[in-house]
Amino acid sequence: MEKERKIKIMTVISLIVAVLGLTVAFASLSQTLTINGTANVDTASWDIHFENLTGPDITGSASTSGTPSINDTTISGLNMSITKPGDSVTYYFDIVNDGTINAVLDTNLRTSLFSNGYMECIGATINDNPECVNKYDFNGDDTINSSDYSIIIGELDYAIYDTETDQMLARDDVIPGQTTKHYKLVLAIKPDSQYISSKNLQVTDDVELNFVQE
Repeated sequence: MEKERKIKIMTVISLIVAVLGLTVAFASLSQTLTINGTANVDTASWDIHFENLTGPDITGSASTSGTPSINDTTISGLNMSITKPGDSVTYYFDIVNDGTINAVLDTNLRTSLFSNGYMECIGATINDNPECVNKYDFNGDDTINSSDYSIIIGELDYAIYDTETDQMLARDDVIPGQTTKHYKLVLAIKPDSQYISSKNLQVTDDVELNFVQE
């Protein structure tokens, strides 16, 4: 009887030792995996900017002065003049997305490109602001109003176009990550213009585009 009891005790002790051994081994293995394990994590990046500004290409009696430059997503130092139907000034540049995040244009170009010009002259009359009237009064009523703006929209071309598709760049357009797209900035009086026939239109505003993450 005593012999059986000793055998049972030895068996229990052996089982306890075995379990403890397995527990230590598993803990050691887990620790090794935790300390020595490695993982690769792809990090998103944001880098949208302009490159490769070239030009100008000039047609008709259009003219330019100075040398514009690019900084991030701004073209500054522009000084372009057009006078008659068929006049045009064109600059070429790239929008480069070197990041991994898609960039969405958050600028209303039609408003932006006239931000320091026509838009600031709305409501001006020949008496209070002859400079505005001389520049933007296309219908000859000595006042800057919506009729003049309609003529600008219909007969003046001042926009940015994709050189490959000829589509106008517009708000909410997407520049995918890791891509370069080619554009042209155009200032022109359309050849069939009936109202803009002998008015010197000069543009000196910076072109600044704002992008946000998609």
